[in-house]
Amino acid sequence: MDSNSDKQGGSATTITAVHQNIIETHILTRFDGPALASTASTSHLLHTLCNQDELWEDLCNSTWNSIKDPLVRQIISTFSGGYRSFFSDSFPLLRPNPSEGSYIGQVHNSELISAVDMYYGNDPVYSNVKATDTSDSNFLGLQFCIDLLDGEGTSKMPIKYEGDEKKCILDFEEKLRLSWIIIDPKLKRAANVSSLRPISVRPCWVDGSGIKVKYATIVSGDNRGIYTTEFVECRVTAIFRFEGKNIKLKELSLCVVDMDWTRLNGEKSLRILKEALHNGLRKKATGGEEKEMYAKFVDLKRKKRDEVKKENIVDRFMDFLWQHRSILMQSGYTFLLILYV
Repeated sequence: MDSNSDKQGGSATTITAVHQNIIETHILTRFDGPALASTASTSHLLHTLCNQDELWEDLCNSTWNSIKDPLVRQIISTFSGGYRSFFSDSFPLLRPNPSEGSYIGQVHNSELISAVDMYYGNDPVYSNVKATDTSDSNFLGLQFCIDLLDGEGTSKMPIKYEGDEKKCILDFEEKLRLSWIIIDPKLKRAANVSSLRPISVRPCWVDGSGIKVKYATIVSGDNRGIYTTEFVECRVTAIFRFEGKNIKLKELSLCVVDMDWTRLNGEKSLRILKEALHNGLRKKATGGEEKEMYAKFVDLKRKKRDEVKKENIVDRFMDFLWQHRSILMQSGYTFLLILYV
């Protein structure tokens, strides 16, 4: 009984009255990440218990199968807060940070790690880890693309195709979730660049019948140098093929696209990703917010494209006037030249 209970004339059980082993094994293990973080702030005892790395390791392993990979485990062990820091980085979705600037650290580093997990409903259906060498000068100049399958065949999904394409599309829209965590071993930071839920699902008839699923996260762009872009899209594309009743994953890739619908090269993509990992905002995923944010991004791109078209029309018109100025002057349309000057 504590002093508050005495004043109220009753008895109360505090958290300290519960055996520590019960709290660790029967209570905290049932919490998700946000609940653990919230609970840690309620008392010194719970803060200590909730920050145990074993607890966060179990939570990470139950959330992402790919995290069990030895390479990923070794990298997470170098994070200052271990699995707790990794979960804090990777569980929320990335958002643009209006106050962030261009990444000022070193762009060149040895590799980026992709830890990817796909779920159909609550069931894991695909998991992979890939290290991408970013030290090669060719990587910096070429179009940035991480292809998990490397064009080397397909991966059979534990999902059956019943012959109804429309139903399959609806099922994928509702049930097919994807996590793509980018890990920078040198920065000791990570971020999830997928929208988790699909942004679009549509038929794909290239090389046979199938479905193309797109996931996208919008992050702040790059304002260094002559070429700048306010926002970029981290785009994950998954292409599935129907082979009888089997569904096979044909392609799973990540690229970075700017507001001019252009895929960026390795150097710019790497700088943007490092900035996002280091300074990007993290926010818990909600229902349809990802689609709404992507729709706003597409609308911004269309407006920018329309503005460029208008500017090009004006430029071509003025060029026409200048090239035909002598004819126009002879025809008495000198006022058009005045407009130009």
